[in-house]
Amino acid sequence: MDSVQSNYVGEWRSVTLVLTNQSKRPIRCTPRTIITKEGQLCARTKVPRHQLWLLGPGERLQIRGTEIFGSLIITENAAHITPAWQALPDTGMLTLCIHVTDSMGIEHFAAPVCRTLSVFAYRLPLPIAPTPTDTIVLQRRTLVRFAWLPVYPARHGTCYIVRCHRLPDTLTIAEAVRIQQPLVEQRVCNGTQLRWKAHGLSPGTYVWSVQALDQDSQLPIGSSDGYSISVPFVVRAAPPLQRQHQRHRIR
Repeated sequence: MDSVQSNYVGEWRSVTLVLTNQSKRPIRCTPRTIITKEGQLCARTKVPRHQLWLLGPGERLQIRGTEIFGSLIITENAAHITPAWQALPDTGMLTLCIHVTDSMGIEHFAAPVCRTLSVFAYRLPLPIAPTPTDTIVLQRRTLVRFAWLPVYPARHGTCYIVRCHRLPDTLTIAEAVRIQQPLVEQRVCNGTQLRWKAHGLSPGTYVWSVQALDQDSQLPIGSSDGYSISVPFVVRAAPPLQRQHQRHRIR
């Protein structure tokens, strides 16, 4: 497997486990994974009991990615099993050990296979336009261009949901985002900008943000449920048209 991985076990698709039954009897086995940092348990994975592999004498089996990991049990909330698409509680140099056992996790069929990984957390998307210093002037057809930096490191299959709300003087940014319906809520996959043909905008202050989601699982990427910071911007009315008065010379 690759030695650098994200803190989402669901992305550890490069992991390959090859099982060979060298005994004279058939065995039913399942992988169990333990993830530690400096000897402290971070999480472990558990595959469903019905997901067993039967190997006859001398048979060989190769399994990959999510077939190995199943669901996560995070030590902070050990009573609940969560999808493998949930961030690990820690990053840095972590140790992954895969045990091949029976369905009850009692009988071990081989010594565990362990690897040291450099595990990183994704940087959230970062709004770059419009910003608080930008003013959008209302026109007959107002076009608002939202742009942002993608999650980092870059990953394929990332979708972004752009949301924009009004920001009245009576509400804070957090309140405006929480209690109001967005004026726009659009999805962009594998892109970092959105052009919004805004109809019916009035002068005032607005606030927007972008949320990063995995295209397949539809689950957030990064901390804070994948949300960027919320950024305000101002919309102003167009200046009145100045009529040019022509002076007529009398000849």
